[in-house]
Amino acid sequence: MARDRRKGPKPGRAGQRRRGAPGAHTHHAAPLALTEEGVPAAVPDAPRPSPVVSVTAESRARYPWLPARVIAGSRWRGPGHLQVRVDETGTAVP
Repeated sequence: MARDRRKGPKPGRAGQRRRGAPGAHTHHAAPLALTEEGVPAAVPDAPRPSPVVSVTAESRARYPWLPARVIAGSRWRGPGHLQVRVDETGTAVP
């Protein structure tokens, strides 16, 4: 069986190269602001993250599938397509 000794790109999709004008302008994202520790800093107009709250004992008794700590304002789905929202005080309401 003869070996294929052709030079150049391989046939098919693997041999296709990206075409474009050499030196064409490419879009670069704006640089990230970093803190002194090297962690990305939040932008000034970013919304504050929601706090983590403990779910009240009453809400856990009514909805036993809720975890003990959740993010305030999060929605949780339970059995039977029941949805509850946990507010900033840890109270779950449908």
